[in-house]
Amino acid sequence: MNAIISGKKRIAEGGCNACESFSLHVYRLTFEDGSEVSLENLDVPSLVMAFAQKDRWKQKFVMIGMGEEAMVYSKDGAEIINEETSNKISYQKGSEKITTDKKFCDLEDLYAHTNDVLALFGIESVTFEYRLIEPQPLYQD
Repeated sequence: MNAIISGKKRIAEGGCNACESFSLHVYRLTFEDGSEVSLENLDVPSLVMAFAQKDRWKQKFVMIGMGEEAMVYSKDGAEIINEETSNKISYQKGSEKITTDKKFCDLEDLYAHTNDVLALFGIESVTFEYRLIEPQPLYQD
């Protein structure tokens, strides 16, 4: 399966004269069938969620401890429990558990770890392509 991630960096303003401008990264995932979704971040949980939703996995939050919650993906009687901390994320299906970093500096590492998790969902390996969207000038001469 192939997928294209498009990324764009935008400069946004805070909305008032006292607020400073800041950079904002926007990502879009295009599936092989041409359908698209926005990605919250370019990280493992965002990519996994996009593919799981595309494959019709349902999601719900459950309480797992004192004030702690986890997301549970379910489909056809199978359940995958997703727990995360500030920089790690784990997915568990039965006795099989994968724990990984959420973000990676190298895109190839991100893709490899995402494919490891997608295998738990029974989703075939994805060949990712990243395309930087160049900003268009506001005015042309």
